[in-house]
Amino acid sequence: MLMALLCQAVAFAQHSPDFAEKFMTLCSNDSTVKCITVSPKMMEQLVRLHEDSRSDNIVQAIGKLKSARIVTGSACYYQKAIELIARNKSRFIAGKDYQTEEEQGAFFTRKNKKGDTVEFIMLHADIAGNKFTIVNLTGDIDDEFLCFLFNNKTF
Repeated sequence: MLMALLCQAVAFAQHSPDFAEKFMTLCSNDSTVKCITVSPKMMEQLVRLHEDSRSDNIVQAIGKLKSARIVTGSACYYQKAIELIARNKSRFIAGKDYQTEEEQGAFFTRKNKKGDTVEFIMLHADIAGNKFTIVNLTGDIDDEFLCFLFNNKTF
């Protein structure tokens, strides 16, 4: 029994919550903030629905993902997300950002101790539509994957 408890404690200690999970903890009292998790198997099924238009790059990108979480809420939550990133600035690396009168957004990554990118975060606020979205991807997120996401040569 002691061994079983030890194994559970080790497994729990190794679980590092991703950004979406931490953000949802902050918003646990607000039922208007929603989070869905899409597993790699679910993503593969979506790709199979459109097999004729599927590219090998999409299949390869999906194969590298561990999970995808999508959080939605009202636009006021954009600032809360930025503040959470700022409180964990040693953990997240800022990427591109953008801002217009109608929308704003920012991209962040997190690296593991080896220096590999293991998490990608996109924040987007549609100010005019009062909508906020977080897309949080975890897995093997290399430069090729980031270029695929941005359809660009550099991050």
